[in-house]
Amino acid sequence: MAILVVFSSCSSNQKDNIVVGRLHPTEENIPVINDMRYVLREDTSGAQIKLVDVESFLEGEVFSVGAIEGEHHEMLGTILDVAAGDNTLLYIDGEYGEVRVYDQQGTLKQVIGSLGVAPGEFSYLEAVAITSDASKFFVADQSGTRIQIFQRRDNAYELQDMFSMPHDFHATDICVIRDHLYLHGYSESLDLVIHKVTHAGEYILSFGQPYLSDAPFIRYLISDDGRLVCNETYDTVLYANQTVPVLKAYDEVGSLRWQVKFGDHGQMYLMEARNRGRPALRYPSQLSPGESTFLSLTTDLVSNSFIISYQTLGPEKGKTAELVQHYFSVPAESGHGTYLGQHYLGTFERGQFRNPAAPPRIVSLNENFAYAIRHFPFPKIGIFERDLLFFQ
Repeated sequence: MAILVVFSSCSSNQKDNIVVGRLHPTEENIPVINDMRYVLREDTSGAQIKLVDVESFLEGEVFSVGAIEGEHHEMLGTILDVAAGDNTLLYIDGEYGEVRVYDQQGTLKQVIGSLGVAPGEFSYLEAVAITSDASKFFVADQSGTRIQIFQRRDNAYELQDMFSMPHDFHATDICVIRDHLYLHGYSESLDLVIHKVTHAGEYILSFGQPYLSDAPFIRYLISDDGRLVCNETYDTVLYANQTVPVLKAYDEVGSLRWQVKFGDHGQMYLMEARNRGRPALRYPSQLSPGESTFLSLTTDLVSNSFIISYQTLGPEKGKTAELVQHYFSVPAESGHGTYLGQHYLGTFERGQFRNPAAPPRIVSLNENFAYAIRHFPFPKIGIFERDLLFFQ
């Protein structure tokens, strides 16, 4: 199997505690949860709401953004992140260095920025977040070292301010609850991963335990790979490290409210290694049968729950294995989640991907619509009638 190797920048004479062949996540990073209400299974038998099948899902598309060919503004480049607020949909484009703003039906309203490092320009985009009333949005760029704030005036957004990250971390994800931003990124000096600031960048506090490892390089690399989403009704910040299949929900002052494990998530392990004497972490280039990918998080504003998804390559049947996307709904208040169902993505046969179904992945929901992205056969954001995607 081909392997991607990530290198450390630290010098070889430092004590790095690398143990070649050690697998991650380690047991100490996976909490023991005995209350089965917080262990989610791929079983819809107790679910009150279920996700429709792929064919019915695709029939629910009423608008779309993106085209296989056309004018510049009609085609999407690299969809890095999507955010939705009051009658507003926006996404950040890594290929074009732009933020594109649409109404909730997908009508283009504004294109902001271009590739560059000046105020109002974007380079190495990371994440975007928008307030619930869509009065402001926030963009992390320059590899997460800068946040740019855009304020709506009349019918357009203007650059209002910007700030740099406090406490030596890079923001890999952001979400917003009223007057505060929550930024994800491992701060080595604080040894924490979630940071609360005002809209102007004034530092408030940090919380969230990093990945546990005695190897500084491993601790930093894995801790820095996480995702955040927020729920404003219950002042809840949901965090998932992408190496550990666990959700952790915090309140606005950083106290842990609940945590959830995915009981059927087949762990894909990373391996410590060395490359020319330097620390490295090896990532499998593709899933093996029975393994699952990272967690994807979004917020459902209507049900005050979080929608979580991950992909799993099923067991081999003969020489083939099916790839599916699993969806769960987890209430922000209680954490007592349910399984919504799965979508077939395609089949692996002798290491080759066959029959790709390419259903879009849900990235945002509001009262009327669900927004879902796909990258094949071309980048696209589909806008679906919410009521057609779920059934009781």
